[in-house]
Amino acid sequence: MINLILTMNLSTIQYLAIIWIAVAIVIFPFLLRITAPYGRHSKMNWGPMIDNKLGWILMESPSLLIFILLVLIGPNHFSTPVWVLFCFWTIHYLNRSVIFPFRTRTKGKKMPILIMLSAIFFNLVNAGLNGYWLGFLAPAYPDNWMTDPRFILGGVIFIAGFMINQAADKKLISLRKGGNDGYFIPRGGLFNYISCPNFFGEIIEWSGFAIMAWNLSALSFAVWTAVNLIPRALDHHKWYKSYFKEEYPARRKAIIPFIV
Repeated sequence: MINLILTMNLSTIQYLAIIWIAVAIVIFPFLLRITAPYGRHSKMNWGPMIDNKLGWILMESPSLLIFILLVLIGPNHFSTPVWVLFCFWTIHYLNRSVIFPFRTRTKGKKMPILIMLSAIFFNLVNAGLNGYWLGFLAPAYPDNWMTDPRFILGGVIFIAGFMINQAADKKLISLRKGGNDGYFIPRGGLFNYISCPNFFGEIIEWSGFAIMAWNLSALSFAVWTAVNLIPRALDHHKWYKSYFKEEYPARRKAIIPFIV
């Protein structure tokens, strides 16, 4: 099985990426109707539960570990652009799988193991497609790709999205500073315009990565990021409006300023 995976050719990985994009498009309407039961939407009727922090680490770690493994063991040449792509992915997921969980204040909260396992599968596919592409199949990214408009534009977009995501996470975590419990209305920055700038930033990040890498594997991940996070943001927005009622800013959108 491992030998079969490690000998996939270029056309196979491209077909898999196209299929993965198609699955995202088909499943999107269903995700708009289903609220994933974790975080503020947690429910006890989705089977066995696991500690929220531990579950988060277990479900995000495959994106970090599998990507690093595939890129490093692959035979492809490590040009400067590949190192940049490698570092961008690694920095993001080092934060998501190791740093972020220990910054959150979610003591006592749990998530369904089913949600954790679904996320592990999702992350294995995305990290597998992107890691395998860069490590095994990608035509050489020459050093002059660093000056290609796609690489520069994508890099700027990725960094902007990362900064938006980090600023939003910092704001949300600070709401419970000093032992504060419960939920509060986040304000300031993009929170004045949308309920979920953290999700907005992440969508921007991986859109930028797809432009930088300019391949179907990276595009499939950007598509799936949007397909996953847009319904989640709409659920958060609906919850905020229901929980805080008239106190919640009426003009605030869910995830795209002034639009959605």
